[in-house]
Amino acid sequence: MDISLRQLTCLVAVADHGSISAAAQALDVAQPTVSHQLKMLEDLIGHRLVDRSARGISVRAEGQMVVDRARAILRDVASLADDLVDIRTIHGEVRLGMIQTASASHFPFVYRRMMTLYPDVHLIVAEGRSMDLVEKVRHGDLDLAVVTLPIIYTDIDIVPLWREELVLIDSPTSVLAEEPIGVKMLGGYPFIGLDAGTGLQRNVLALFHEYGIQPRIIFQATSIATVIGFVASGMGISIVPNQAARVFADVGQVVVRHLNPTAFRQLALIHRPIDTMSSALRVIAQTFTAQARRFPQG
Repeated sequence: MDISLRQLTCLVAVADHGSISAAAQALDVAQPTVSHQLKMLEDLIGHRLVDRSARGISVRAEGQMVVDRARAILRDVASLADDLVDIRTIHGEVRLGMIQTASASHFPFVYRRMMTLYPDVHLIVAEGRSMDLVEKVRHGDLDLAVVTLPIIYTDIDIVPLWREELVLIDSPTSVLAEEPIGVKMLGGYPFIGLDAGTGLQRNVLALFHEYGIQPRIIFQATSIATVIGFVASGMGISIVPNQAARVFADVGQVVVRHLNPTAFRQLALIHRPIDTMSSALRVIAQTFTAQARRFPQG
């Protein structure tokens, strides 16, 4: 299906101006040109998009769907030139916050792509807890941050990125044989958690609360590496993102078990409202989002 931008432009003009003649005048072309482009578009799509009458043209319901899509396409095409200018002129400093468990897995690949596209950008990355990163973005100490949802604030923009499965980790000498592990049976086991300010810990505690479990937390660590160390030594179990756990499971430090029912956490990119951002920072945020969304979900 070879739909052209010219056909979409004519359709939008007809929808906006209500007649072939008015659309032709607005586009500075002959009326037969608009009629021909509109007819070709209808033939390609296989639907009549407008109703023609002596009083003018009205857009049909299926035509309105195409008009809405056409507007978005034409808007994106129109912004290409601006984005290319941005790429050539982007320079300076961008301050990015990152939760630790995200920076250890997916982020290096996004970072490499960002540096390839924007070599003149000095990207300063600071790791931290979700709650702290949110506050730093809200108060202007960071430009962007990758955090764990949910977030309660409405004065920042939230762009969902990827979703990660949460799995149970145990020591290689574990007596837990069931796979997957039922969430309800975890209440009696010693649990190694993360600091309460982390989004991951909030997700885990919400999971326990959902199933009426009071976890027996014996230690709260400040890093995922410490959690892994305690679990590997046989001190207890924990729940962590699958991506982070697999690195240590592959070398035999921990055993990974799926949960029943399956649990997930959602990561997101946050920043101040996009209409207050510089064009350079806006492009950085959009590129980061596009790259991050390529990762598998789960």
